[in-house]
Amino acid sequence: MGKNDKYRLRRDAFISWEILESEALRNLSATGIRVLLRFLQKRTWTKARRKGKKPVYDNGGLAFTYEEAKTLDISSSQFYTVIKKLVEVGFIEVEHQGGIHKNDYSRYALSERWRDYGTDAFKSIEKKRVLWKGHDVRSWMKKKRCYGKP
Repeated sequence: MGKNDKYRLRRDAFISWEILESEALRNLSATGIRVLLRFLQKRTWTKARRKGKKPVYDNGGLAFTYEEAKTLDISSSQFYTVIKKLVEVGFIEVEHQGGIHKNDYSRYALSERWRDYGTDAFKSIEKKRVLWKGHDVRSWMKKKRCYGKP
């Protein structure tokens, strides 16, 4: 069993032509596109009841952890930046912000806000910080340098 077997998904990712031609996709990095494809691969669907109809996708409750990103050779800082950008351009929204407690991970939902990206109708949303301002590692390091060791 290899390092990627735990997170291997054996299903296809469907990407519509609207996403491929969107302004939002053009603003993503290569890693951002990889992460978006992974989100599209994770969603589940219900088969259409009538012939000729499209399947109905369940776009919520999608988990993508830092550990999983690491197995895909995406660093923690790069993953944070990509998730922030995917929220910013409207491809995903944060349903639950994790990280406060052990084994508490964020859950995301695919969004349709990307359709309005680059227009006046676009509603901008930013990914919130996990920790309160001043309680992150960089702030603690800065306090140590200013006041000496605690």
